[in-house]
Amino acid sequence: MQTNISSYQVVIIGTGVAGLATAIYLAEAAALSNQTISILLVSKASVSDTNTSWAQGGIAAVASNEDSFEAHIIDTIDAGAGKNDLHIVRKVIEAAPDAMHDLIRWGIDLDKKVDGTYDLVKEGGHQFSRIWHKADSTGHTLQATLMHRVSQFPSIVCVENTAIVQIEKDALGTFHIQAIHNHTSDQTYPNLTVENCIHIQCAQLVLATGGLGMVYAKTTNQSIATGDGIIFASQLGATMKDLSYIQFHPTGLYESNQTGTYLISEALRGEGAILRNEKGVDFMPQYDTRASLAPRDIVSRAIMNEIKKSNIEYVYLDATGLSASTIQKHFPNIQSACQQKLGIDICKQWIPVLPVQHYTCGGILVDEFGGVVEVDGLYAIGEVASTGLHGANRLASNSLIEGIVFAKWAASKMINALRNDIALPISTYHFKPILVKQIDRALVQNYLSNYAGIEKKTADLMKGFNELSQAYQYANVLNQWSLKEWENDLLCQVGILIFKDALTQTENKGVYFNLDLE
Repeated sequence: MQTNISSYQVVIIGTGVAGLATAIYLAEAAALSNQTISILLVSKASVSDTNTSWAQGGIAAVASNEDSFEAHIIDTIDAGAGKNDLHIVRKVIEAAPDAMHDLIRWGIDLDKKVDGTYDLVKEGGHQFSRIWHKADSTGHTLQATLMHRVSQFPSIVCVENTAIVQIEKDALGTFHIQAIHNHTSDQTYPNLTVENCIHIQCAQLVLATGGLGMVYAKTTNQSIATGDGIIFASQLGATMKDLSYIQFHPTGLYESNQTGTYLISEALRGEGAILRNEKGVDFMPQYDTRASLAPRDIVSRAIMNEIKKSNIEYVYLDATGLSASTIQKHFPNIQSACQQKLGIDICKQWIPVLPVQHYTCGGILVDEFGGVVEVDGLYAIGEVASTGLHGANRLASNSLIEGIVFAKWAASKMINALRNDIALPISTYHFKPILVKQIDRALVQNYLSNYAGIEKKTADLMKGFNELSQAYQYANVLNQWSLKEWENDLLCQVGILIFKDALTQTENKGVYFNLDLE
């Protein structure tokens, strides 16, 4: 029997920048119009356990006289290899300064110069310094600011350690959500009913579930990034776009035998750090006139080429040319992490780095308000969505601003749809059985890492797609399953979708590079 049934006007799954900002904009809009609203924020782990929290670089928004919207647009489209939606690019970039003012209004503390103006820095692919930041922990500061603002609204209820395991939509347009509260990774559940399950109903549903990095063997993503939103949206009838546009960050800290990878911010290269091969050669000018500040896809492929030419598994990032005061002021966390993890003093020693999975440029296809066209009342905001902003490769620091502005636009659309509504009446709903297949996570990660990485081959993509599809088709259905096993099932489905999309690509653009298309 189902217990713990609750009803909200809006349910937001995910508590990174996209989810938190959506909740805030909704609550503010409702308060401004004296409108009653009920919002539920759901986090699979703790509220702060998000990829947003770990973002080092910053937030891109034009704010200086030397810079311009047109320059930011050019840089975004250049990085995205022209696969961007120009209308969306312009809309986001022109809205970015106002979004920064919202963050300032909400109390964010960003680095300033001695004269009191904001300390804007430069990152790869940007012509000008337009990155707002807080040292090398901008994401942590942003997360804390948004969480504090959320706490000021009684209309927002936030639940942690609650895993959404099923979403269905009835004939009346109501979303029905099954969630496991206070779960543990090893606790098992029966496959037909979930006795300790929470049943949530809502009229408007926002997927702000972030990335899918755990489908790869090495990623900068947090362990919760298992592509949940991709599968939920697919099951509800949404279209996926360019899911194989997977961005690899050029400078993940090299640590042997580690799945999670510590990110070495692009801002370090923006300050003058240089990539070198094992012979100490500054190799990037051979590949691009922008050298170490070229867009991420170019830098990642260049690094992999240098690794192929040598017999080591990494290259180096040389920050020894930066002053100790610059490193201590702007990159204290990177300095500390390198010391703790590898015993390296980055003021004196080079940092071993290699490209690692970082960001999904494609995702759930949405309109200019973040709405999923095929599913009325469903929204996708942030990394889980394909908005058209990033094209075939995300420009550094464009993701956080995308999450904020799309949250604002989605909230404006939702608040109008809900203007005369009240919370849905609680009703009984019978979910379909949750069937979980027994999948080896390492198998999925090996297929994606080996066959759908930075460089691809058509035969490898076919092999990965066919063998992973067969593995899923013939996998045993578990009578008892844990949350980790449920996530493994999802990862396999996501991996199959990535291979399927990769096989439809007909040209090399940005992060998509197939040697057979050369």
